Amino acid sequence: MASMLSFPVHVGRPELVRPETTNPREFKYLSNIDDQMGVRNHLPFVHFYRPNKSSPAQDPVVMIKEALAKVLVYYYPVAGRLRNSDNGKLVVDCCGEGVVFREADADISTAQLRKMDGGFKPPFPMWDRLLVDDIWGSCSITDSPLLHIQVTRLACGGFVLAYIFNHCICDAYGAYMFITALSEFCLNPDRKAPSTLPSWGREILKPRTPPIPSYPHPEYDVPNRPSKTCTSTDFKCLAQTSIFFSTSNISSLKNQLNGPKNSDFNAVAACLWRARTRTSMKPNSVTRFLIPLDTRSRTKPSLPKGYYGNALVFPCVIAKAEEVVGKPLSYAASLISEAKRGVMGDEHRASVLDFIEANERRGICPDGAFAVTDMCRLRFENIDFGWGPALFGGVARAGIGPHPGMLTPLVRYKIEKEEGLEGILALVSLPMELVDRFHMEVRKEIDSSALLKPISAL
Repeated sequence: MASMLSFPVHVGRPELVRPETTNPREFKYLSNIDDQMGVRNHLPFVHFYRPNKSSPAQDPVVMIKEALAKVLVYYYPVAGRLRNSDNGKLVVDCCGEGVVFREADADISTAQLRKMDGGFKPPFPMWDRLLVDDIWGSCSITDSPLLHIQVTRLACGGFVLAYIFNHCICDAYGAYMFITALSEFCLNPDRKAPSTLPSWGREILKPRTPPIPSYPHPEYDVPNRPSKTCTSTDFKCLAQTSIFFSTSNISSLKNQLNGPKNSDFNAVAACLWRARTRTSMKPNSVTRFLIPLDTRSRTKPSLPKGYYGNALVFPCVIAKAEEVVGKPLSYAASLISEAKRGVMGDEHRASVLDFIEANERRGICPDGAFAVTDMCRLRFENIDFGWGPALFGGVARAGIGPHPGMLTPLVRYKIEKEEGLEGILALVSLPMELVDRFHMEVRKEIDSSALLKPISAL
């Protein structure tokens, strides 16, 4: 969408929505993965919906607000607050104080938005009005609501659902579970429970006694270095940019990796890593590439089906910048593939839990760090509240993670204007003066016969 697009948005006062019935008053354990410094931040998401032709009089604000109170009965820790506990650890106080809810009205239609350059993809115009409670960086972690939701009615009868979770309470998969349950109660307010019952299960991820880390963990910071607190301004001052890789672009990249057996993620991540390194790093510097990996289905002890907490580990590749950019694309991809294989066993996650326990919740090392997280399998756009699939659904912006510009999410994306051209959208945050250079470097990585979609930036 064009950065100059502007339209009036009237936003109502915040309300607290509590569980429909009284929840247990208790303190819930957070695992070391949940409350490590690297996830003490927030995850923003957004969905854009067309008008509901079958029930044009239905109000999404009323419907979602009522469904939210029902969902919170099952996800009652989300209505609580994080509190500081012993030795720097956080716990969830299931106090039932509620989540923040706002309604809003925007004088624009989905038809108008669809005509904008770039279509429905981040960065979104007027984002600070579509989610006025957006939180950047590590602000408002404790003693604050764990979820903020805003429903904005559009002039055409469509709506925007925007929300942000405290990352300590869930990862992207957990957010997907929660919003799916919310949609189920919207479609059927009389249903007895979500199709997938949530499970806390954080106790499964307790460290061993004594902790015995068995892997090196270069993803975490060096000992005794004073931690730098990044302000929201540090995140907001960077440009927001998104770049689309079509299936033909990805095939072109994979051909440089000796064929299609390589994963889409490895190809796109290697391309972004090299482009980012060329754009922002000196040849004699050292780069760290982190790969957030979901351990739900790959590591024992197994986590419950309804587990919505954090299950991510961050395998890390350390390499000289001159080697990452000087050797072929296949070299960077092979480093990524090797790092992923190195954490396939059951021991690695246990080692992460022990390392965090033994090292005073050391944060993610920011030195030369760049991370790419794969959210492509989470089809937020398919979540239906009765308005059909979303025009866009998924992570709302770049600029998430523990350090400004460090994390790039990948999401599945379809360009409606071009007969449903599908591919992967990468959301990137970096200094404005580097946007054009980054754009150029990404294009260099792709076969000259493949057309890379233009970047939109704010």
